[in-house]
Amino acid sequence: MGCRCFDAARKRRHLHPLGLTMQTFEWKILQTSSIGEELISVHYLVTAKDDVNEVQSQGHADVVGKITVPYAEIRESTIFACLTEMYMQDDPKSLKSRLQEQLDYLKNAPNTDVPWKDQIFSVKF
Repeated sequence: MGCRCFDAARKRRHLHPLGLTMQTFEWKILQTSSIGEELISVHYLVTAKDDVNEVQSQGHADVVGKITVPYAEIRESTIFACLTEMYMQDDPKSLKSRLQEQLDYLKNAPNTDVPWKDQIFSVKF
């Protein structure tokens, strides 16, 4: 199924699955690749913010066949809509869920560093 390609805002606000807080996702397109008149890939940066913290993820998406508008009509908002459909599902393994986990960790983690150091998120297995 192709992405719904309509004008979509770069910023999307979502309710936390438990209804605890609002977070904002903001997309930035870093680079695109095409062959002829077909967009084949997108390098992106997505920033998730809540009331206090901000986390980011950078990635590469294969969009062959997923954007259904003619090449000359593709806009940044078209790509944002496609990426949102691809990665912002309510699935525990989705990018949306992973970003939310990072925000939750930063919100609930005890701060043991000195005040002038940046907080760094690290994955715990």
